[in-house]
Amino acid sequence: MTRLPARASILVAMILLGVNAALAVDRTFQIEVENSLKGTVPPNWWLRASWRDQTLVVFVSPPAQQSFELWYDTAGQKETLENLCKAIPAFIWSQINSDQDIAVEQVVGGNGGKGSFQFSCRKYLVEKTD
Repeated sequence: MTRLPARASILVAMILLGVNAALAVDRTFQIEVENSLKGTVPPNWWLRASWRDQTLVVFVSPPAQQSFELWYDTAGQKETLENLCKAIPAFIWSQINSDQDIAVEQVVGGNGGKGSFQFSCRKYLVEKTD
């Protein structure tokens, strides 16, 4: 009778390990995008790319003081995000579908979204060439 709980616990552990492996996400492309942009921002800026539906969002976070200054400088923030869009190499764009986008968004204090805007690089680059 004592063997049954031991076997059950091994089975549960194997199932949980399998679930964790299934939930693991291949971030190879996201890391490639992050690395391609690292040289375009100061070394103390944080970049993190993450898929949100059909859009790969690159979250950008300068150090705290600079981040807050940029947050309240709408023109400066827009210029910074535009420059990041322009810096995305062609080989990155060639790896996404035409119905997908890459966007950039500033993060302040670890938070994006609320009060921030997501800047569509595809839309910006198309408008820039028109």
